[in-house]
Amino acid sequence: MGIDSSYERGNWSVGLLRGSSLDRLKKSTLPNPIVTGNDFEKWNGNAVADPFAIFRNGFWYLFFELFQRNSNIAVIGASSSKDLIHWDPLGIVLRQPHHLSYPFVFEHDGQIYMMPESKSVKRVDLYRAIEFPYRWEFEKTLLQGRLMDCSMVQHQGRYWLFAGWRSYSLKLFHASSPLGPWKPHWMPFMRGYSKSSSRPGGRPLSHDGKLIRFSQDCKKCYGHQLRAWHVTKMNRLWHSEKPLFQEPILSGSGQGWNAGCMHHIDAFRVPALGGLPGEEEWLAFVDGCA
Repeated sequence: MGIDSSYERGNWSVGLLRGSSLDRLKKSTLPNPIVTGNDFEKWNGNAVADPFAIFRNGFWYLFFELFQRNSNIAVIGASSSKDLIHWDPLGIVLRQPHHLSYPFVFEHDGQIYMMPESKSVKRVDLYRAIEFPYRWEFEKTLLQGRLMDCSMVQHQGRYWLFAGWRSYSLKLFHASSPLGPWKPHWMPFMRGYSKSSSRPGGRPLSHDGKLIRFSQDCKKCYGHQLRAWHVTKMNRLWHSEKPLFQEPILSGSGQGWNAGCMHHIDAFRVPALGGLPGEEEWLAFVDGCA
């Protein structure tokens, strides 16, 4: 998402929340945060944000924006865990001459892909894992333009891509495959300038027949809190949505690692801890700023 100041870079970290509902996420019984810049001291790390996760071969792999000391651009770092308790830093897995953030990782046709933000070079580039999770090869450029926080979801037989535009407007693209070609929605903007509802804040998802989109709420300050939206209609001719909950689903706790701000989520349905057989809950990778 692009952490814009030295103060913010030094205070962002990644945590893990659980809950029965997206508006009832709470700190797990495990220590938070689970990943910090200090974990990457070997690589001069000083802040991590924008976590995206994937479960593969019995391990959770977590990818994130990693800021390094004495650098004006970020790289993509990764950590892994088998038990969600102990996280091993894997190092820098993707580096470019330009700033990278928001490493949207996904699987398609047996391949693992990453679509990090590269707004500074006005491209949306796609990378494919050739030695997961350490080595990624440039696959293709999906879109041109100063697009940010691109977030993809499959819905009614097509793929849809929400993309921030000039920080606080929202564009929409669609394709028959996540590899493209991507076409712009006929409506120029899904949302015009709005600091509370436009900029994507994590992976969209489908649950209980509802398509859910997340947005950063930056009205008070950058990355202040996160909102969830129910997309009520989306096709090639139309898009409409309403708040899934009236209140933000994530915001600063007032103390500790996420005292000030929270602006990102990647949520999964998993078996509930201590629950009955078949009972599920949300497992959410989030970020926070002290």
